[in-house]
Amino acid sequence: MLSKRAATEADKPYLVWLQETCMREYAVAFWGSWSPDLDVRNSIVGCQIIVDNGHDVGCVTVEKHSDHLWLDELFREPTSQRRGIGSKILWDVIADAEGGDIPLRLSVLTTNPALDFYLRHGFRIHQESAERYYLVR
Repeated sequence: MLSKRAATEADKPYLVWLQETCMREYAVAFWGSWSPDLDVRNSIVGCQIIVDNGHDVGCVTVEKHSDHLWLDELFREPTSQRRGIGSKILWDVIADAEGGDIPLRLSVLTTNPALDFYLRHGFRIHQESAERYYLVR
C-alpha cells in the first residue's frame, strides 16, 4: 500500500542520502563533480516521505505559489523505481494542480533522463537553459 507522510527533522539524513543517490550521476555529468554543499538539507517544508508497504522509498516536495504549484523534488530509491510509484505520486500532484486550476511547474537538469518521464505525463518544455529544462503542465 502506497502512502505519504510529512517529513520530520529525523528524516534529514535519509533525504540527504536519497538526493545524492538520485542526483549525483546527473550532477557529475553536468558540472563534473558532486558538491558537498548538497549534503546539507536545510528545509523539510512541503516535503513528504513516500511509503510503500511500511517502508520509506522516496520523497516528494511541492511548493504552493499563488499562481502555480512547483514540484521541487520527486525522488525514489533505486529499488523502488520502474514500479509505477513515481507515476502514482506524480498523478496525485497533477490532480492537486488541476483541482486548484493552476499549472504545475518543475525543472530537470539537461543531463537527467527524468525529462522523458515528465513528458510522458503531459508536461511540455516551456523554457530551457544550458543547465535545465523548465516544464509546465
